[in-house]
Amino acid sequence: MSVRVRFAPSPTGHLHIGGLRTALFNWLFAKNNNGTFLVRIEDTDRERYTKEHEEAIIRSLEWTGINADEPLVYQFARQSFHKEALQKLLDSGKAYRCFCSAESLQKKREEAEAAHGFYQYDGTCRTADQSSDQPHVIRFKVEVDREVLTFKDLVRNDVSLQRNQLDDFIVARTDGSVTYNFAVVEDDHFMKVSHVIRGEDHLLNSFKQILMYQALGYELPQFAHLPLILSESGQKLSKRDAAVSVDEYKDGGYLPVALCNYLARLGWSHKDQELFTTNELIKFFSLDNVQKKGAIFDIDKLRWINSVHLQESEPAAVLKAATENINKNFEQEFSDWSLETILHATKVYQTRSHTLVELYDQIKLLYNAPESYDPESLEQWIDSQIKNFVQLLHEKLQAAIFEKSELMPIVKQFCKDQGIKMGQIAQPIRIALCGTASGPGLFDMLLVLGKEESLQRLEKLAKS
Repeated sequence: MSVRVRFAPSPTGHLHIGGLRTALFNWLFAKNNNGTFLVRIEDTDRERYTKEHEEAIIRSLEWTGINADEPLVYQFARQSFHKEALQKLLDSGKAYRCFCSAESLQKKREEAEAAHGFYQYDGTCRTADQSSDQPHVIRFKVEVDREVLTFKDLVRNDVSLQRNQLDDFIVARTDGSVTYNFAVVEDDHFMKVSHVIRGEDHLLNSFKQILMYQALGYELPQFAHLPLILSESGQKLSKRDAAVSVDEYKDGGYLPVALCNYLARLGWSHKDQELFTTNELIKFFSLDNVQKKGAIFDIDKLRWINSVHLQESEPAAVLKAATENINKNFEQEFSDWSLETILHATKVYQTRSHTLVELYDQIKLLYNAPESYDPESLEQWIDSQIKNFVQLLHEKLQAAIFEKSELMPIVKQFCKDQGIKMGQIAQPIRIALCGTASGPGLFDMLLVLGKEESLQRLEKLAKS
């Protein structure tokens, strides 16, 4: 059987981390098995649906490189097919019209919960006159002669549910619209989905859907339920715990390859490897290595993984990502520098940054001549004698060629002549160049700024 999987987001909000991981696992499974990855937009909630959210979801998938192999399917456009399948269930007696009012059901619910602690529909309308024109919903008739329902899950192995935990559930509302569980079965059948890969919070839905597959005579897909993403406290991830939209990670300066690398490791592993390229993820991904236990979201680990991918990227690729993701005017903001200088600065700072935002902020700090200096840095490193050393070095560098091979011997010899250690002059030079003692290599900063600008900043500190 050829592999066909789908990701089916609802465009009622932006794509969040949990949704992206589900899409990623489906996409990786398809690519690893030379299969097909599909996207279905579940847009039947017309009150909450917006075109903006739909476009944001598609944009987030495209940003991460998770693209559908066939045209998108829109659930709302398939309403007529849903109703045809629903009629098939009614005609076969596997579904029935339920005329119970909301008030009567609420009364039954309150009585049952008071007596037993839970409520299930009692099947009152199974024998009702089905030709009535009264307002009604449509319920699926659960007829199972087993006490325990079981199916084979590709992650969790045998999954079971007590028969008494299912009642005759609603498949169509009073306005005629079908419910999520029914639409999903009909759409997955239409799309020839072979594997349904989604979060473990859909386990109960899977039992209901399997019964409907069987009632409609459709071939069952295989199911795989992924572990939830959890907060540090072990609870389901909430917005407080970083369950923000994918757009926010993009705007926050994360690389798509790093974000996908991190999300793939949330609930899946390949030996002890932590860092993966996209091709490696495709090559190694298997549902056999998806864990059952929930995965803890760790923002610090994401930042570390992002920093490694950032360090290993070509400067031109980093500059392109920064321009596309966080600031479309990136190059224009450093207009006094040539493209070669901007790339040089990018190379210097990408090894010191966790995100593209940090990279941008640090380059900006170097680009703008300091109007003042960090007080703590001044207190620790600057006094009148040091200022004198800076002035002497400024004069020494007047005739220097600004190349690392030339500058390094000059500064080392200067320290030797003055009887000071390299750190005693290196830190003051950093303060002069960017306003703080924290920064990259001394000579890298001098080369990025160039001779004229570097000497001006050294002289300013010496005379401050």
